[in-house]
Amino acid sequence: MSETKFCQSCGMPLDSKEVCGTNQDGSINEEYCIYCYKDGTFVDDCTMDEMIEGSVRHMKESGMLKEQNKTEEEAREFMYSFFPELKRWK
Repeated sequence: MSETKFCQSCGMPLDSKEVCGTNQDGSINEEYCIYCYKDGTFVDDCTMDEMIEGSVRHMKESGMLKEQNKTEEEAREFMYSFFPELKRWK
């Protein structure tokens, strides 16, 4: 993978094949991550709002917000501008 792509569901960088989801036939899906897409279907049936809240929670719990010097509200605001551009939420 030369150019960094992002999961078209949660926005996670797809910077290696190991984090890519899988199609029904077991092949790599380069549009979605392993946390969102497995065996050709979405792992969670959720709304965009639910995905954003889960992502903010994960970023807080993992220390990512602190590393990026961002508040929960700043992360949420960014996601609300970014997620509508992702394939799953268009």
